[in-house]
Amino acid sequence: MAYDTIKLKSPAMPFDLVKYIEQQCICRSGVDLASGAMLYEIFTGELSASWDSRIRVVPMFQDWQINANGVAQLAPSRPYIIVEASVHKAMMGHNIYGGPTVFADCARFLVDLVARLLAVELPDPQNWTVHRVDVAHVYNLRKPAIKEFFDSIALRNFPRRQKKAAKYDMAVHFPGKTTTVKFYHKGAEFKANDFSRVRHFIKTIFNYKNLNEGADINIKEATDKKMKALQRLADNRLRVEVEILADKFQYDFGRNPRVSEVTDEYLLKIHDKEVERLLREGKQAMDTVRTTQAVMTRLQNTYGDAKGHRLYGFWCALCTLNENVIREKYAKATYFRNRKALEDAGVSWRSSDIQVTANDSLIHDFSPTRLDRRFCNVPARNRPEFAFSRDDLLAA
Repeated sequence: MAYDTIKLKSPAMPFDLVKYIEQQCICRSGVDLASGAMLYEIFTGELSASWDSRIRVVPMFQDWQINANGVAQLAPSRPYIIVEASVHKAMMGHNIYGGPTVFADCARFLVDLVARLLAVELPDPQNWTVHRVDVAHVYNLRKPAIKEFFDSIALRNFPRRQKKAAKYDMAVHFPGKTTTVKFYHKGAEFKANDFSRVRHFIKTIFNYKNLNEGADINIKEATDKKMKALQRLADNRLRVEVEILADKFQYDFGRNPRVSEVTDEYLLKIHDKEVERLLREGKQAMDTVRTTQAVMTRLQNTYGDAKGHRLYGFWCALCTLNENVIREKYAKATYFRNRKALEDAGVSWRSSDIQVTANDSLIHDFSPTRLDRRFCNVPARNRPEFAFSRDDLLAA
């Protein structure tokens, strides 16, 4: 588990300080080294997407207030700033592996980083309010298995989020009002959005070592080797992100909570619950079954022979046909009652061995939960080709 993009709002700040920050943001749309390499880029617009590596700093002199008609509108307020960035990328230059796992440390890192880059003193990070947190899990799967996973996702129906779902060849996003759930192949995303930037970043480090540390590095060869290692690692990673939005925090806390009030346990619970609900994988406390023999045994043991056999037939139909087709063949109440019975028994109909590919399925036993054996719960291997961070470039 690691945190990626977070969005924080500062307490009220002196007017002159916020005006100064506003001027600094304009002057420092990019922070460059003498070599010309981009270290951090500070800007005041909106982040393009979760892959955006920039740091967003927005000075604000207005805030949302409820008017006499009960409508929210912007009105003059005490000055404050909003900061938003991928803390994972700010720390490491990429988000293929590793990453921060303590939310309070993420908030402190981002606030301290902005303060250092803009040469200002900012309020204690513990007192900032939380408006977005992206929680990510990563799974070690070969690329063909990841492709099969997305093929299986394409066959499924997601009633709560189907209308806004964005499905791609190796990615699927399910936007929502309180959370957004994303599954994507890290290799494809890294190559499209981060490869060139990270390559330049690494090349700059090697160039510095040659010029200032007396190293004799073949820059092109060393850079190519490191980039190939990163791409190879990314090609075997399925990333599952839950973007927790401001409305979710407001629903749970009655307002946007302070950093000091948001625990890692709370954020992890939301991630697990949203992924489980989306994929209908049943309760995580129960081992999920999906193979024919295991399903038959589980249903008979849970519901007895007669009901177990009936639910087994329903499960077989779900495994071989699209859920929309099955819904048309059953009364609405019967369909949802049977589906809930499968969920309560810890039975999954995704990637079962009853499919045409039978036991040849590469993901027949895969479930994107922390209980799965392919869940990456420790940092990537400690090898030289993976050993670099933004600290190397800061030193340069």
